[in-house]
Amino acid sequence: MTRKIIYPAAPPVTVLLDPADDSAVTRAALAAHDPSVGRITVHPTPAASGTALALDILTALGKPTELPGDWGTAGPPAWNIAAAWILALPDTRLTVLRAHLLDEKSWSALLTLRTRTGVHLVAVCHTRRPPATMRTALRDIDHHTVSTDSTEGPTDDLLAKAPTDPVPRRGAEGRWITVPALAYLDSHQDFPDCHCTPAPARHPYVPERAYGIDQLAHRLATRTAYPQLAGALATTVFTGAPLAQLYTVRAGHLDADATTLTLHDRYRSRRPGFVTDCGVFTVPTWAQLFLLAAANLVHLSPRGDDSLFFNGPPRVLMRLTEFAEYCRLRPPQPAPPWPRPRTRRKKKPGLPTIQWYNGINAPGFEYVSYEQWLRSAGGQPTPMAPMRRPRRA
Repeated sequence: MTRKIIYPAAPPVTVLLDPADDSAVTRAALAAHDPSVGRITVHPTPAASGTALALDILTALGKPTELPGDWGTAGPPAWNIAAAWILALPDTRLTVLRAHLLDEKSWSALLTLRTRTGVHLVAVCHTRRPPATMRTALRDIDHHTVSTDSTEGPTDDLLAKAPTDPVPRRGAEGRWITVPALAYLDSHQDFPDCHCTPAPARHPYVPERAYGIDQLAHRLATRTAYPQLAGALATTVFTGAPLAQLYTVRAGHLDADATTLTLHDRYRSRRPGFVTDCGVFTVPTWAQLFLLAAANLVHLSPRGDDSLFFNGPPRVLMRLTEFAEYCRLRPPQPAPPWPRPRTRRKKKPGLPTIQWYNGINAPGFEYVSYEQWLRSAGGQPTPMAPMRRPRRA
């Protein structure tokens, strides 16, 4: 079963003329930028063409632009990635500044993006009339023209200021977040294919208030442009699925609205604190964007299977554990050794070594169970015996 995307009908292209090249118009367009509500403003790089314009759109979406080569050698094209993220957003409006400087190739790619995503394209032209390249590109496209000098055009709605988001706390980006659901991410288990119809499973495993879900979602959205990585790690956070189980997830296992996700575990692998059976999981609101974008990319990709998170060449994406560490997310760690070795010189603080449970280094993780971490994170600390120093011989 494959997921099909019906492209929404795109509204007519709006050509906004700014004959005076007023800086206030540019500032107003940039102030209207808010991707969370579907308002995207792109200020293209000078002489940008083709892929460079797609990278500018990804930058406007808040994604890093360190992408490998094309789909045939390393990864999907940047235009497909941009289209996947835009399709996952609500009613979207894409405002492109300095549109009169775009060449024919950029206009062709931009109009293809409009057809695929149904986005409302607003081309800001800082001249008295559109140039010949723009008129040729829009010859067979439904469009209308408005000007900032005229009071008849709806320029107020196009340049309305977006609400200001609260500033995150200082230092919150660099803090490590301990996520108990990542405890079995790197475990070595076998998950064969299963085609049953499972019953709904319980959700969630980890209380969302335990580790600041807003900060976690912000890191997933801003640390990678690939929706597969963000969607896979988000799925592990709200299901506790290990890496081997994520390989079995297909695009058809996600419903059209990304509200439920089906996971199969026919062997009922041993993972204390988790549902070890096939089940249908409720996708939390903060994770729906990542799963929708991953499913959209599967449909837009010219090659590959219908794997939801690992579609395409495996060498493109980094390991999921490495991406979790890059996002400063870690599983519960073993207790430090006791007694601690005494050293006269203090070591310089560096990046900590994150230990992942893989089924082999189990003795190091036996000091606390997953249930104890779950109760502690939810505000119900587990009573533990007081720690005593060992007696000297």
